[in-house]
Formats: sequence, C-alpha cells, structure tokens
Amino acid sequence: MDPVERFRKEVEENIENLGRDEKLRKLALDWIERSSAHKYSYNFTWLGRPIIQYPQDIVAVQELIWAVKPDIIIETGIAHGGSLVLSASILAMLDY
Repeated sequence: MDPVERFRKEVEENIENLGRDEKLRKLALDWIERSSAHKYSYNFTWLGRPIIQYPQDIVAVQELIWAVKPDIIIETGIAHGGSLVLSASILAMLDY
C-alpha cells in the first residue's frame, strides 16, 4: 500500500472513531455554541477577503471541490466574498 493510500485509510478510521466518540461530540457542540456567541467564524479571511466560516468548514469545502471537480459552483448569501474567492481559487487550481 502506497503512503497516500495508507494515509487515506487512516483518515477513514479516524473519522469513524471520531463519530463514535459521544463525549467529543458533546464537547464539540458546546464549543460551537459558545464560539458562535463570540462571532468566532467572523475572524478569518481567504486570500485577504473576509470569510465567515469555521476553519474546519473551509478545509472541508476545499476538499469537496478538489474531489468532485465541479464545472460550476453557485454561491448564495455572499457577505464579503471570502467564500466566493475560496471557490474561485480552488477552481483556478483545477484550471477551470
């Protein structure tokens, strides 16, 4: 098994284990609720544009775009354009 394949298998196992950890799930939900009260998701940018998302969600979106390689991405509810720039920059790396 090559190193990348081994990494992907380990990630799958990690995700399965995380999903079964009820204590972690409760802690994560508590953290999201508490951090939302302080506008935590408003503290980030993508290539200089404000992006109102949690960093974990930014990484997840990047992974989805890279894996799916869509022809088009439709953005709705654009505040400052950060998520639009995120999508466009990933599509640019795909040469779209």
